[in-house]
Amino acid sequence: MSLLRLPRSAVRSQPSGRKAQPRSIVAATRETLALVLDENAPLLDSDRDIDDVIFRLRGHLMELGHAALGRLRPEVDAALAAARRVAAADVPTQYLDARKHLRTLTTAVVTVITELAAAGLVCGHSVECPPATAQDCEAAKIRVHRPEIGCSELCNGVLIFEDTGCLLPTGDIVEPRRPLPREAVTA
Repeated sequence: MSLLRLPRSAVRSQPSGRKAQPRSIVAATRETLALVLDENAPLLDSDRDIDDVIFRLRGHLMELGHAALGRLRPEVDAALAAARRVAAADVPTQYLDARKHLRTLTTAVVTVITELAAAGLVCGHSVECPPATAQDCEAAKIRVHRPEIGCSELCNGVLIFEDTGCLLPTGDIVEPRRPLPREAVTA
């Protein structure tokens, strides 16, 4: 049985009683890219395996395009257009040509993720930062540090201030959590 046809429960399982966090499209895309790019990945030994990975990459590409919809920059738009052209091309019937097409598509999708991360639209870190909606959103890595105005922009779009307060991308404010001053003890 091919590794690609294993049920999701066999590949990734959540401990019972724990609420599943929504997976980001970049994390899912990187897992599919690993099937092609990682040196320890199983060999895609049939045309069906190659077709399955190409189908997955086409789906990821559509979702990445939706993630950037309305916020495109010229570099991102060009990378998406190039990747869509490769994805729309017919898959060759010969095994080696199909592998070459898969490799070209994989490279194009990596370029899209790189451009989206450079534009600040997705997290580009290998261990993905928590989203702005997560409880630990302040644990994201700093993208831009502005000490002159006393704040930093995190990878997930949260503005965190030096006084420990933050502004979420939705416009919600998280109040500062400064320690209270100590009361003077009178003897």
